[in-house]
Amino acid sequence: MADRAGYIYKELTLSCDTAQYTAGDVLAAPQELAGVCPAGHPVKLESVSLLDADDQGSALELYILRSSVTMGAENAAVAWTDANADEVLTMVPIGTADYTDLGSSEFATRSAAGGHAGMGAICYALAGESLYVGAVTRGTPTHTAGGVTLKFGFADARI
Repeated sequence: MADRAGYIYKELTLSCDTAQYTAGDVLAAPQELAGVCPAGHPVKLESVSLLDADDQGSALELYILRSSVTMGAENAAVAWTDANADEVLTMVPIGTADYTDLGSSEFATRSAAGGHAGMGAICYALAGESLYVGAVTRGTPTHTAGGVTLKFGFADARI
C-alpha cells in the first residue's frame, strides 16, 4: 500500500509454530512481502514495528531477503547455506529491552531515523516486486500461529 508518493507501507503476519522455541531456532521461515519494490525499483527500509500479541517479548532477528530461499525449518536450528545467506539484504535485531509492554501484548519499533542497526538499508528484489522476511528467535518463546505482526515503512530509493 502506497500512502504517500515515494513511500510504501506493508504489513505481514508471520506464520509461527505453536510449540516452544529454543534460542537460535527459525521463528518464521521466509515469507513474501509482496509489492514492495514497484516495477523492480529499490527501496530504503525506513521502519519496522513489531506487535507480539502473544506477550512474549523475546529477542529476535528479522532478515530481509531479495529472493525466496530457505534458512531452515521453523522451530528448528537455523541452517543457512552460503548461497541462501547471500540473499540477505539486511538484519534488524530486536532485543528484549526494545519492547514496550501493552498489557496483553508487546510492541517494538526500529527506525532509520533512530539509527537502529539494520535500518536504512537499500533493498531490492532479485526478480519481480517482492522481498522476503524471515526471523530467528534469540529466546524461548511460545507463539500462536499468527501472534507476531510486522509493519514496514519503505521509501523509494531511486536516485
